[in-house]
Amino acid sequence: MNTNVSERNRRAVRVVDNFYRALRAKDIDAFARLWTADAVYRVPVTPDGVPGQFVGRDTIVAGLGGFLSLFGEVRLTWDAEPMGDPHKVLATWTMEVELLAGGLYRNRGASVFRLEQDRIAEFSEHVDTAAFLGVFAARIGTAQRFFELLRAQDIDAWGELWHEDGTLTVPYAPDGFPSLVEGRAAIVAAYKRLLSAYEKFDTELTGVHPAVNSDAVCVQYTVHALLPDGSDRTHENIAVLRFRDGLISAHHDYFDPRRFSGVVDLLPGGPR
Repeated sequence: MNTNVSERNRRAVRVVDNFYRALRAKDIDAFARLWTADAVYRVPVTPDGVPGQFVGRDTIVAGLGGFLSLFGEVRLTWDAEPMGDPHKVLATWTMEVELLAGGLYRNRGASVFRLEQDRIAEFSEHVDTAAFLGVFAARIGTAQRFFELLRAQDIDAWGELWHEDGTLTVPYAPDGFPSLVEGRAAIVAAYKRLLSAYEKFDTELTGVHPAVNSDAVCVQYTVHALLPDGSDRTHENIAVLRFRDGLISAHHDYFDPRRFSGVVDLLPGGPR
């Protein structure tokens, strides 16, 4: 083999080894240094709703950061070998990860790297798509449990789904209602106060949409409520949940403040 080609192959395999070492260590900075600025990340076969391509180093690194935020210890093994094209490397790998929300994520796959000046310019990955979607099951389950407990008005159990430093944000809060509530204890107290204003309160979860390149889950839900004066409050809302250590760290709730303003006056102690 030509000496120059042999050395190029060794350097290429070294880059791929560093790629998997960075993943195993969850070292985002080391991972970022491996890519060209305009790199392309492709997943040729993806589940419905999962993008098959990410373009640009910043986009790729941000997507991986969101994915790794779900992970505890990463156990990863791989085998990398040069291809006929000296700019390309084939890798096969297996992964087992402890999820922060509980359980294990296992997958295996094959990846093709194309390098430019010892940086990854193109990356194509084939994975078990069913196993990949399983990563999001924990967050989906938490979102569903969130509304089940809210519907049952079991606010103490509902509070256990929140991170101690969680935040509740209401971007379109009506007058007299806080736009930001910080901390699990304060959020639980705020919801107990809110529910006490209703004669009847019910929620219906109508959609759960986990994000692929972040820790966010978008939910659609409908509130069916009855005030003490007999007036009905039924409206459709959307919210974005974010997670830390498997618990809800942020909840952004978007709803029509005009439909909610009448409730504020009924809160114990009046508007705040």
